[in-house]
Amino acid sequence: MIKTIKSIVLPTFFAVFILTVFVSANEVPDIKGETEVYYFHNNRRCPTCLAIEKEVKNVLKEEPFAGAKENGELTFRSYNAENVVNKKLVKELGVTGSALIILQDGKKTDLTSKGFMYALKQPEKFRQALREALSE
Repeated sequence: MIKTIKSIVLPTFFAVFILTVFVSANEVPDIKGETEVYYFHNNRRCPTCLAIEKEVKNVLKEEPFAGAKENGELTFRSYNAENVVNKKLVKELGVTGSALIILQDGKKTDLTSKGFMYALKQPEKFRQALREALSE
């Protein structure tokens, strides 16, 4: 009888444990509150500037970001920092040129340097940094 219980309980316990580890390792990050992603660029755009915007758009097509974008929890806007129309927002966010800013729950995250380091030559590193910032 004890052998029967052990032969049922032990494998069940391990199966539940493995499933728990597998599911938690593959969990999709949550979007907490309203998130705004701003990408500022200048009139003249270098290949890296174009790559940053392209990679941001690629990440925002992924879940859960696409769903959050669709239901209005996440917004993405690209602005020309040199355009007079955007002067107030540029000043408000302290932007001096090309910049990638995330506003989430009152917190400002600046991913500009990571964008310039990785977007063109190591886009997966940049996309991962963006995913992490959006999930904080």
